[in-house]
Amino acid sequence: MLYLNEKLIQESFLRLRQIEKGGKKGLERTSALMCFLAFDAFLKRTSINPPIDLDPETANGKTNRDILTREFVRLVQLKNGSEPYHVLNLGEIAIGGSLPDNRFSANFLTVPLKAATTSATVYDYPSRPKNPLLVLGLKATGIKWGIDRHRDWKANLPVFLQGRKTKAPFHDLACFVLRQRGFLSSAITLQDGITDGLAEIFTSELCSFWRTQLSLEKVYFGEFENPFQDTVPVSFLDCSWMGDIQPVNETVTFVSRVSYLEGLLRMHNIPFEK
Repeated sequence: MLYLNEKLIQESFLRLRQIEKGGKKGLERTSALMCFLAFDAFLKRTSINPPIDLDPETANGKTNRDILTREFVRLVQLKNGSEPYHVLNLGEIAIGGSLPDNRFSANFLTVPLKAATTSATVYDYPSRPKNPLLVLGLKATGIKWGIDRHRDWKANLPVFLQGRKTKAPFHDLACFVLRQRGFLSSAITLQDGITDGLAEIFTSELCSFWRTQLSLEKVYFGEFENPFQDTVPVSFLDCSWMGDIQPVNETVTFVSRVSYLEGLLRMHNIPFEK
């Protein structure tokens, strides 16, 4: 069993920080990106062909919701507890606020997914930026509570990693995703190890796309001695290397509230200025 080197994971995570601090763009894009990755991980774990039914009134829909929520939590949560350590914006660690499962329910399952059930047109997610990753609802999937990948997800996915300090965003994102994931591999190179690890979590479609991006970014890979270790990385979860970690602040709470209210307006087809 191989694990990525702890120091490698830390460096990759820090490079994912936004170039321009503040605002809600980074928060919104991280949230949408993690929803998309959680959906793909759901497909890999269940071997179900999309679209997927998330009807809260059926046993199958409830089970699918639970699995999807767990995949989202696995991606963003660092420490469990009453004061969770989690990632709201890539490259930053937050303490406190809503638990990841509650946040996913409120920001995805409760508002956009529900709004899509009554939408007269195809419901794209997210609505901002105009580069959707998923489609929701009857018009898009043929299922009232359905969810599927957007047909242009491959072209749109890189947009969600723009504006960050890294020159190799898919490499650094992969290291974050694999931060405590052991994988079976005889890989010698870092790129091969990463692709083997991703293949145990995500579908072949996403892994193929990710592998192409890693090849394009290879020129930016820094030399890293001993990229693998045979024990579970734990220092990343210690978080002491981050320096000061701020509690979830008023800006984050405000952004979350604005996103929620905008979703309600869309749900009831009320126009508003974005």
